Amino acid sequence: MSSIEIIALIVTIVCLVSFSIVFTVLFRHYYKSNMATIESGEEDLALIDYAIEEEKAKKKKSKKAIRISLKVLSYFIFGVILIFFGISLYSRFSNNVMPFGDTSLIVIATGSMSEVNDSNDYIYEHNLNNQFNAYDIISISKYKNQEEIDLYDVIAFKNDDGDTIVHRITEIITLDSGEEVYITRGDANAVDDTYNQYSSYLTYDAIIGKYNGFRIPGIGIFVIFLQSNAGIITIIAIAYCLFMFDFYNTRYENLITERTNKLVELLDYDLEKNNIDELNLIYKEELIYQNNIYTFIKGEFVSKEEIKDENTLKKINDYLVFIKTQDEKVDKNNIFIKKVSTNETKKIEDVEKKEIKNIINQEIPDDNLNNIDN
Repeated sequence: MSSIEIIALIVTIVCLVSFSIVFTVLFRHYYKSNMATIESGEEDLALIDYAIEEEKAKKKKSKKAIRISLKVLSYFIFGVILIFFGISLYSRFSNNVMPFGDTSLIVIATGSMSEVNDSNDYIYEHNLNNQFNAYDIISISKYKNQEEIDLYDVIAFKNDDGDTIVHRITEIITLDSGEEVYITRGDANAVDDTYNQYSSYLTYDAIIGKYNGFRIPGIGIFVIFLQSNAGIITIIAIAYCLFMFDFYNTRYENLITERTNKLVELLDYDLEKNNIDELNLIYKEELIYQNNIYTFIKGEFVSKEEIKDENTLKKINDYLVFIKTQDEKVDKNNIFIKKVSTNETKKIEDVEKKEIKNIINQEIPDDNLNNIDN
């Protein structure tokens, strides 16, 4: 590596490491803050709403199909990235040649075959139009024997430095010894490869194979980048960031799930139940929590209403109040008062509607109430 390449590599490492550190600090702070909010109960109403909406969404096949499709798509994209990265590393360690039996794939790194130099008249005379561009991936077929080699074949060969070159044979020479040797040139070049890629002549043992016309345009640029030092470091940094995201996001989602399950358990309401006759559910249920009233009828969510009237119940801290009405005509209500932090439950049966607020006032400590009117 040249001194400039070493400096560029060091700068790349410093930049990506710095990015990873900043990403980790900010991401950790973001998730820690959100997790503290969940644990404190500040997002309980949002979690209850989410649980209700999720249950509705499960019943809609279209939304379920979209969720599955998005998940499959994310796995597909991740798989494609891994394939490209694997191909890139394989290409780097095999000197840019990826053999598959008698066929090899080669990533074109330069534009020496992308156009025709005006000095190369033989290309026009013989209508040689099998050029390709930089960053194309082309396929090379191995010759079975030296006799198969023809003038003007586009071949891949190893130069004296061990690099893979793909150029056209412009001359076939038979030496006094009877050995056939070759001279090559890129279609875009004005001079032969002699004394540039090899000394004097190209010999048969340096030839990898012949271009068979198959090529994949453009995508070689990703392979070339991913096989570079900067590309490898970038992939490692991205993998690290994805790991950190997955680590904290999993903890965050687990906390949300635990808190949501706890709230649903405290509600004493199974979101999947919707048949009052078979499951013997009550006719009407009202949940009062954090200045909101949720109404369920026959086990189905009906409405959510924020308490604004001064003559109604105000915000209740850390307590769920559940009012269950079996029959409104009889005016008998069962009240369940549950403490969220401990799951401690008090049950008061057969309460008339006009007495509900008084009962709550009596049963919940004053420090957990906010202006509950009589």
